[in-house]
Amino acid sequence: MLQIGTSTGGNPTRVNDGDTQNGSQKVQVKCTVSPSGGGFDVQLQATENGVGTLIITSPAGQGAVSDQGGQNITGVWESQTNGTYRESDCTISYMYNGSTVPDSPPIASGRIWGHISCPNAQIGGVTAMLPDGGVMDKTCDNEADFLFENCGQ
Repeated sequence: MLQIGTSTGGNPTRVNDGDTQNGSQKVQVKCTVSPSGGGFDVQLQATENGVGTLIITSPAGQGAVSDQGGQNITGVWESQTNGTYRESDCTISYMYNGSTVPDSPPIASGRIWGHISCPNAQIGGVTAMLPDGGVMDKTCDNEADFLFENCGQ
């Protein structure tokens, strides 16, 4: 499981690009939150070397993430042990630890704080057997709370 920073009530411990997590694993953070149309375009990536990566992207040029949340968001979870799960129909809401994000607004140029929900993330090349004998790509409900600050615009 990828966990960068520490969830501590309403103000999580942050980890900056280049810092280490758990004293040994280097963290890489790349992010852009830029105004587009009536919303924002987001490109977010956090990697803990040797553990995994979370990537969150909205459709470019569509302003798909607003102060109400976002739809049709792509979420990718890459794990050293569990493979890569991906879904392109994820949603962003402004929740953190099951409560409303304490920052208002939760999204602005250069920052976003929220929750991504990808209930049907698929892992390519791994199938599950259906009751009728058919097969389908294995899916998993992937969820993550996140906070990206000091991002490009």
